[in-house]
Amino acid sequence: MNTNNIIKLIKAYFYENWQKDVLYSFTLVAVLATLNMAFGIFSFGFVLCVAVVLMVIYPSRLFSKLYQPSSRMQYLMIPASNNEKVVANMLLVNIYYVIGIVLSLCVGVLLGCLIGYLIDPEMVRMHLESVKDNISDLTISGTLPILCVFASIATMFFASIYFKKNPIGKLILTGFVVTLALGAIMACTDWLNFVLTVPAEIRNGNYFKTEHYIATSSDWFPYVACGVSIVYFYAMSFLRMRETEA
Repeated sequence: MNTNNIIKLIKAYFYENWQKDVLYSFTLVAVLATLNMAFGIFSFGFVLCVAVVLMVIYPSRLFSKLYQPSSRMQYLMIPASNNEKVVANMLLVNIYYVIGIVLSLCVGVLLGCLIGYLIDPEMVRMHLESVKDNISDLTISGTLPILCVFASIATMFFASIYFKKNPIGKLILTGFVVTLALGAIMACTDWLNFVLTVPAEIRNGNYFKTEHYIATSSDWFPYVACGVSIVYFYAMSFLRMRETEA
């Protein structure tokens, strides 16, 4: 891979799309955060949900040219290898856009505080407590929510290359099926752990599985699943992009 080609691809993206990102994504998040802090129209949890949704669906915009035959040929004829295109887009979705959304949240909160203090300082204090509570919940949860977000981004990244039309809808349907399958696997794993680790006299009595006798997969499985998903879907993205180019 040529680093200069990756840099040129990123520069070309900024030249064509930075205004769309500012108008339709960063400004939207900043305005919602401002309205939340200044007037309490939206909860901060809702603003965070919108921010996460925007981050997850963003990869579909990067590969939108692959959905039409004419634009797909034009995109594939860009003088850069398929690996370089994938790496450039990985940097955009995981660094540029995430940082942009986070900065938009911060700007919106600050602007909302300034406006709110002019209207009702007490209300702003209440909204700041809500922000602190949401951040505290994320801190208590550790890195799992962040891993889940990046795993979702990786999944959409692959889906945007794999599906030729309506990648978001097809990914939601596929995700629903996969979620059911993973839920069944986790349920079976917990049941096997219970049967194999809990003494028979306890299983046959009035006790059910407890933390004293069983360590369920719920403690480690989500971390492993997110980590494996990130590596797997980006690896598959390279392979699928190579097939598309061929």
